[in-house]
Amino acid sequence: MSIFKGLSKEFQVGTLTTIAITILILGYNFMRGKDNPFTRGKEFIVYYDSTQGLGVGTSVIYNGLRIGQLSSIDITDDGKRMEARFEVASSLEIPKDSKFQIQSELLGGQKVRLVLGASKNYAEDGDTLLGTYASDQFSAINEQVLPIASKVDSLLTQMNRVLHHPGLDQALTELPGAMNELKLLLRDSRGMISSNTEYVEASMKNLAVFTDNLKEYNKSIRSTLTRIDKSTEGLDTIKIARILEHSDSLISGLNSLTNQMKSGKGSLGKLIYDESLYQNLNSTTVELNRILKDLKRYPEKYVPIPFTKRQRKQAKEMSLNDTAVWN
Repeated sequence: MSIFKGLSKEFQVGTLTTIAITILILGYNFMRGKDNPFTRGKEFIVYYDSTQGLGVGTSVIYNGLRIGQLSSIDITDDGKRMEARFEVASSLEIPKDSKFQIQSELLGGQKVRLVLGASKNYAEDGDTLLGTYASDQFSAINEQVLPIASKVDSLLTQMNRVLHHPGLDQALTELPGAMNELKLLLRDSRGMISSNTEYVEASMKNLAVFTDNLKEYNKSIRSTLTRIDKSTEGLDTIKIARILEHSDSLISGLNSLTNQMKSGKGSLGKLIYDESLYQNLNSTTVELNRILKDLKRYPEKYVPIPFTKRQRKQAKEMSLNDTAVWN
């Protein structure tokens, strides 16, 4: 190195060692939360019944400004209280009746807020100040959020078990085969219907003739029932007139159904005469098979799990470029 040119190796090693130790000390103090390791502020002792999760390096805040940190924390000799030592580097004059108030932050975590008192006497280095607790809005929110977060964690665990259940993997593996079987069944059904079109048309014609004849038979039946009605006037429960009305309605309905089937209208008529119905069913089966393959390969794309937004985006990109699924 040019800066050590002409110097002995011992001097170079000593210089580099000193620099490394200095960097280590500065880094250690920075990790502890000490802003300036070369200056020492005032130290105050505060006793708490519970520190509520405070740790070394916790910031001391005054009017939104960080003026110090928690330098150490330990249990008192009697084991009943916690002794916290705060180092305040600010030149702020702190009255003796000031308080170090523990406050809860949103979704956990703690901070210490300095609440200045009204005393005219100021605290000196090493004095003991009062420790208090704040029942603020964040504490109330945490009481509600933490149980919910626990339930969400349990729900995610259950979802993870379901998604990795061997039965689900087996079902997704066998589902394409089942869809292929359904496709073959639809094709065979279409072929069977096509091969028996003549018989179906003949049956429809016979049904039409039968319904036409029913109109003629209806006149005779009506006349016969009228005579029966006259001979059984006391049998009110039979209600012959209503039966005749229903018979007319049934014949008209059968006749209308036969005409619609012969003209290719309605679901049954389209099934017999409409070739596009089979094509649509076949296309739907192919698309469904692709979606099932995509679901099996990229389940993150379809299940919006919290805190996995990035994984879901990657799954969508990989799915779009997967030719094995969409070709």
